[in-house]
Amino acid sequence: MDRFLTKPKNGAPSSRASWTSMSSQIAPEVQRETNISLLSNMNKVFDLKSFEPDPKERMPISDYGPNIRDEVRRYYINKGTCQPIGHVFPKTKIGSKMRQFSPTWFRGPYSQWLEYSIKGDAAFCLCCYLFNNELESCGNAGDAFTKDGFRGWNKGVERFKAHVGEVNSIHHKCFNRMLDFKNQRQSIQSSFDK
Repeated sequence: MDRFLTKPKNGAPSSRASWTSMSSQIAPEVQRETNISLLSNMNKVFDLKSFEPDPKERMPISDYGPNIRDEVRRYYINKGTCQPIGHVFPKTKIGSKMRQFSPTWFRGPYSQWLEYSIKGDAAFCLCCYLFNNELESCGNAGDAFTKDGFRGWNKGVERFKAHVGEVNSIHHKCFNRMLDFKNQRQSIQSSFDK
């Protein structure tokens, strides 16, 4: 261990040294190795190929480093909602009837945010997944459409409307942030084109 530390000058005891002065005592070889491992870990997290298209399998936005969250959000916004076409949606017994996700829900008022997880057989909200953690002080969109997924197919439309809520709901705030992100990207691109 002594070979990785340099002895403090002027005999100051190590317990009195501050963190900044201690970091200057770490040998340069160890500092380089630490910096390289931090960079490689950051690159692993930001490997676009590792992003999950299935909403049930995605890592929460809050688990990404704060410096890359906007890039992750842009990736998912550009990718669009996960709405499998031609998938045979499994039936689940709810009460006395067999129910399933209806692909017609992908059209109409839910088309821009509604997602479906094949692995979880559940519905999710893209905009709330992307921005809920940023806007938590304004309320909470709940885990049903962001983390766990919604599976109550017998009350699908009713629950979608409840999730969307009033004009000042957390869903609307998240949806508006998603639109701002899209428009920001388009305005930057148009500026570059001009």
